Amino acid sequence: MTDDARRETEIGSYFVNQYRAQWLSLGMGSLLLVTAIDYATGFTLRLTVLYLVPLLIFTWVTGRSFGILLSVVACTSWAFIDVSGRYLDDPTLVYMDWGTVLLGFIILVCGLSALRKALESAHFRSRKDALTGLVNKGGFYQVVGSELELCRRYGRTLSIAYIDCDNFKQVNDKFGHHIGDNLLRVVSETMVRKLRASDMPGRLGGDEFAVMLPETSAEACRMVIEMLLQRLLQEMKEHNWPVTFSIGIATFTKMPASIEDMIHQADKLMYAVKNTNKGTIKQEVFG
Repeated sequence: MTDDARRETEIGSYFVNQYRAQWLSLGMGSLLLVTAIDYATGFTLRLTVLYLVPLLIFTWVTGRSFGILLSVVACTSWAFIDVSGRYLDDPTLVYMDWGTVLLGFIILVCGLSALRKALESAHFRSRKDALTGLVNKGGFYQVVGSELELCRRYGRTLSIAYIDCDNFKQVNDKFGHHIGDNLLRVVSETMVRKLRASDMPGRLGGDEFAVMLPETSAEACRMVIEMLLQRLLQEMKEHNWPVTFSIGIATFTKMPASIEDMIHQADKLMYAVKNTNKGTIKQEVFG
């Protein structure tokens, strides 16, 4: 999966992914219920349409392929129950009816899958920074807010690194805003290349970036950010840009009340660096 696809999945369907187990349980429960009712009533009642409920739930959560597979299973189950009753005189008719219903189910599955993909894509675009391709402030807050709840529920560690580009204004003034834009793109591309697949970089605005590092100890988090910093400095040197990076890392072993508190702590650490020892990293653990 590409980085853009990964971020689109995380942002576009974060609500479904967060409650995936509950959705799957609901789908399985409704499927078993419909099957039991269908079996109990035999061919006297035709409950084909009721199979759409679990079918659409599974399709929305798992995707088109599993939805098509479940369509075959549901139609076969319905046909097996009906063949000994409604089609007793001419069992061959069950194949025609089975094929018609299956085709209808597959069309619905494909349509629902396309709808979800379109909605996710539109939602992702609204959460994407046009200049850098990273998630914007709204998208970053959305994903981190979701991760915060998971970490609170399961007692996991979560870190936020707040990154500011030192002397960025000098680059704009000396070389022009188009060079400043190129610098921001280089920073974002370096983040995407050098961070782990589980990490989430975002642009919060101007020359400020942030990175979410889930399920990472304070020591491991520091190591990841230090490696990123060295690569960023190398990129600045190669382009002859007089830019360094002040970074504040807030690591939470116990989750705060809100995402705003998390960002605020990382932001405070970053400004402490800028005011004392610009171009370095300051980290603090909150428990």
